[in-house]
Amino acid sequence: MPVGWTRFGLSLNPTFKDSELNVFDNWHRAYHGTDSGVVKKILQNSSQLLMAGDVALGGRKLGEREGHFNPDRKPEGFDTTQLFVTPSIVYAGLDAYASPKKFEADGKKYKARVAFQLCIRPDSYKIGPETVGARGKGITIDPLFKNEELEWSTKERGGTALYGLLVKLEPFVEGSDDVDVDELRAELRLLEMLFLLGALGILDDDDSDDE
Repeated sequence: MPVGWTRFGLSLNPTFKDSELNVFDNWHRAYHGTDSGVVKKILQNSSQLLMAGDVALGGRKLGEREGHFNPDRKPEGFDTTQLFVTPSIVYAGLDAYASPKKFEADGKKYKARVAFQLCIRPDSYKIGPETVGARGKGITIDPLFKNEELEWSTKERGGTALYGLLVKLEPFVEGSDDVDVDELRAELRLLEMLFLLGALGILDDDDSDDE
């Protein structure tokens, strides 16, 4: 479960509503951390994840993000032209995937992250290790999973069914011992909604400042 994130349900692409697929019972659950700036483009693309080399709506060609493996910097045999998801929300939420974006409201500053919750077709993906250097440092990223099984990669298009959009805000709080946790959680859920609306272009930044 994506503990610590606020979930917004997505309307399932009609393709995945076929009773023969039965994606919620037969497919595997995973997450895909991404930049908030591409959320709207993914949803406009019939809620299909995009891979490096794809051309998104509007004509923008996607490339590997900064810090990720690319054709000029990658381990031997590693294919960068794939979709990458993970069974771990902790891994999906790392800076390398769910890029933190500055968000301000009522004079307070936050780091905002987004990730998709999805089902992926069994036998369509390969299981591989994390690629952020944790193993070399002896760090366990998520106690629920081995570092060697954190990246699932697939070249299959149409094999990922998005059904949830997750948003997480991390406040910069001084004197945290005096914070009312319940009040803070309620405030963050409202702000996460405002951030999501802004990312989707439904709410202007000026509007969020007025709320």
